[in-house]
Amino acid sequence: MRGGARLMPGRAVVRVAALLGALLVAMAVTPARASDRYERLAAVVHVHSDISTGDFTLDELGAMAARQGIGAVLLSENYLNRVEYSLPPFRSLTRVTYESRGVHGRVTEYFARAAQARAARPDVLIVPGVEAMPHYFWSGSPFSLAMTLHGVQKNLLVWGLGPEALAKLPVIGNAAAGGAGWQTLLDALPAALVVPGIVMLTRPRSQRHRIAHAVVVTRHRAWLPGLVLCAVGITAIVRGWPFVYTPYPAFADAGAAPYQDFIDYVGRAGGVAVWSLPEARDIGEQTVGPVRVAWSTEPYPDELLKTFGYTAFGAVYEDTTRVELPGEAWDRLLGEYALGQRTRVPWALGEAAFHDPSAGKRLGSIQTVFLVRERSESAILEALRAGRMYALQRTIDTGLALDEFTARAGESDAVSGQTLHARPGAPLEVTVAVGTVEPRATDVRITLVRNGSIVEAWSGSTPFRVTRRETWDGQPAVFRIDARAAAGGRLLSNPIFVRAS
Repeated sequence: MRGGARLMPGRAVVRVAALLGALLVAMAVTPARASDRYERLAAVVHVHSDISTGDFTLDELGAMAARQGIGAVLLSENYLNRVEYSLPPFRSLTRVTYESRGVHGRVTEYFARAAQARAARPDVLIVPGVEAMPHYFWSGSPFSLAMTLHGVQKNLLVWGLGPEALAKLPVIGNAAAGGAGWQTLLDALPAALVVPGIVMLTRPRSQRHRIAHAVVVTRHRAWLPGLVLCAVGITAIVRGWPFVYTPYPAFADAGAAPYQDFIDYVGRAGGVAVWSLPEARDIGEQTVGPVRVAWSTEPYPDELLKTFGYTAFGAVYEDTTRVELPGEAWDRLLGEYALGQRTRVPWALGEAAFHDPSAGKRLGSIQTVFLVRERSESAILEALRAGRMYALQRTIDTGLALDEFTARAGESDAVSGQTLHARPGAPLEVTVAVGTVEPRATDVRITLVRNGSIVEAWSGSTPFRVTRRETWDGQPAVFRIDARAAAGGRLLSNPIFVRAS
């Protein structure tokens, strides 16, 4: 009996070791799915606080986000929200300016407030960024009593830059990013009037007066013309200093050039540039004295095709959009990348553009869900650059969740933003799983887009999971999904690319 008692633990150890060995072998031959390596982090992108044109403080925004289970708020405070009009040739002297609140000139203070708010509520990441207006231009004239300001809402969002780089953003009106030109010489020319003005004020002028047979010499200063010349010269110095000028002035349409320069600068400085609300329209009009001043920003989806190197664009927001529909501009852009005609993929995100609760707007209606390696600002920006995210438009009660979107060929797989390398003729599987954030089911319709065309469409109730199988033909392929809930709400993924290994 005692001998048997000694043998039983030995056999148990052998069995346990065998089970552990089998488990390790299974883990080795069955690699973890790519989607399992990341954590989903819900974020609201493009938010304004009371630092610029929003209604709420950073603390209030953080509390609102925490109540809704939102893990990050990507701020987009207005950078330099200023427009000017002037008449040639001396534009600094005739300049009229209108400016609303922005962070230009106080970026360091802005970053400090964002860091303070994040420290006060560590469960919500507050990521500081800016909304910038690279260019605008005027048409019409005050002499015709009708003027129009174009492009003031044709903006880009920027994250990932520090205060020093932000101070030199190449936007219209930013003296730190300006240069010299013929207009700076014209603006500086009236400043030279100070010299003759000072001479008139400091050197008395002699005048001879004949009285009968005598000549009387008097000396006096030219006070009035001297003061006028000094006033004009000093005004020119004050209004024109530091006598720099933008390479793209406001009296002409410069096309895509100022926006491409802006994107290039942000890229060189290590940041991300995102086209904001490319299909939104902004029009208005008001009267200034006898002059009718209108402003107009027409939808600009063509700029997505004309510019290169930007990181993403607002694809889902509270407006009607077409650029992300199958076969439209986004699929053209993805096709250009797949064919090697672009070096960077233009990713899609959900853009909230949240300022205040006017018109029933809520902070969490539009979200971007990032697939991150950790909960940090750097991880969010890394996921944004890599395209590991999906756009989410949700109702008060229901929000869809992308539980899985992977492409697999053999032992290799990829998620949104990644490229799967496979051999021509290899079996290819694309798996889609859609659920809900809340623990309740909803009817959903899922569309799978391949190279700009709809190849599959499924309908069902969440949680919904399906796999499409095909034999890959060896040609570059781009897969993405668009899911819509019957009760409202939408989910738009970023693409998975398939290329030959």
